[in-house]
Amino acid sequence: GLVMMSETDAPFEFYHAANLRDRKLDKDTVIKLAAMPADYPFEELELGYFLRNMTHARKDADEEGRQQASRVDDLEKKLHEVLEDVKVYRIGETQKLVLILGRAPGGEVAGLKTMVVET
Repeated sequence: GLVMMSETDAPFEFYHAANLRDRKLDKDTVIKLAAMPADYPFEELELGYFLRNMTHARKDADEEGRQQASRVDDLEKKLHEVLEDVKVYRIGETQKLVLILGRAPGGEVAGLKTMVVET
């Protein structure tokens, strides 16, 4: 039930790439995973920074808003617990593909993907 809040609310989807055990997660690799042109805008962020506005409910938030913030906080903790070196990669201009990726215990790349719209 969690969604990535932006100008559009997009769901988080599971992402897994077992064939990348020996590849470094850098701009070139992530752009290829995203099937985007090499010259697309690319940004790498820390997970906590990316989720900062979603993990803390506003002071005037209702119960649903507080629960949503708590669930996003739990998601952040779980991602750090099950994946090594979790990073957020944003690819695109106004409509951006967001990949939250790290290494699973077996070495494969795993995480979540979603979209954000920023005008």
